[in-house]
Amino acid sequence: MLRLVAIACLAAGAAALSARPTASARTNLLQVLAREIPVPERFTASVAGQSSIEEAVANLEKAASKDDLPSFPRDLMLIDGEWTLKYTNNAPPPPPDWAPSAAGRLAGRDVVQRIDVMNRRVVNCVTLNPWPVGDDVPGGEFLERLPLVGGPIAALAKASVRLELDHAFTVEGDGSDGGPRRAAGTNRLKIALERVERTLSDLDESASPLFATFLPTFSEVDVPEPVRAANAALAATALGGGLFDTTYCDDTIRVSRGTNPLLRELRVFVKADAQIDADDAVPEPYEDRFASAPPGEDDGDPADSIPSD
Repeated sequence: MLRLVAIACLAAGAAALSARPTASARTNLLQVLAREIPVPERFTASVAGQSSIEEAVANLEKAASKDDLPSFPRDLMLIDGEWTLKYTNNAPPPPPDWAPSAAGRLAGRDVVQRIDVMNRRVVNCVTLNPWPVGDDVPGGEFLERLPLVGGPIAALAKASVRLELDHAFTVEGDGSDGGPRRAAGTNRLKIALERVERTLSDLDESASPLFATFLPTFSEVDVPEPVRAANAALAATALGGGLFDTTYCDDTIRVSRGTNPLLRELRVFVKADAQIDADDAVPEPYEDRFASAPPGEDDGDPADSIPSD
């Protein structure tokens, strides 16, 4: 019986999503992301791909009704959980085809954002492989044979660093800042970095045992109070450091825009445990079926004007 209830709830949720006015634009965004992001874990696209993605995001935001838009603190649980970064315009595009494949090692990958609403935490996690070594690095084998430094270089060849940037977040209207409480009224989060954790994985200790002894696999550091104060001061200026608006969010997709007018940062996340329909991941031309019909073309059966999704 419980299984039947669960299935019914999932089906009802899927039907509700497909019936929303944003359904067509939402599907289009998923398809554009699948088409324009050549390496999914890298979350970047070519210049032309960026334009396509940002146009698809704008179409989704435009299609959203007032009821589709989150309003905090009432709807904060909607953003709770683990989200995978699918796109950001605040990262360099993939290197050109003629560049060595190692050029992409400097960029982060596998970015995940964990949001804990109850404890007001936002943790951004990213994996890095910044070493100038490896099978795909020109001259890498030569570097590994150098005296003194060759061992440590070989030890790092397949190693990666996972950074976790732990932020506190506040929302105007939740009473945490001493101000008045209200049910809803904003879609803006104010985040402040407080701690950074670093985890080193896949270090080849046999290549340089002494080097591995002195290189800790885990470290953490608290952000000093003067730095926190400087970040808070920046957030209070027109540059808006640490301020992000959630311009769209459902059970699968979340769109976040930074308020800094210089960076104009856009981030698109997908819920880590979301079940995306296979049809949503197949790129196809976008057709805005919710646009007004040209004069003389809306005289048919009224049922024809009802979107099927």
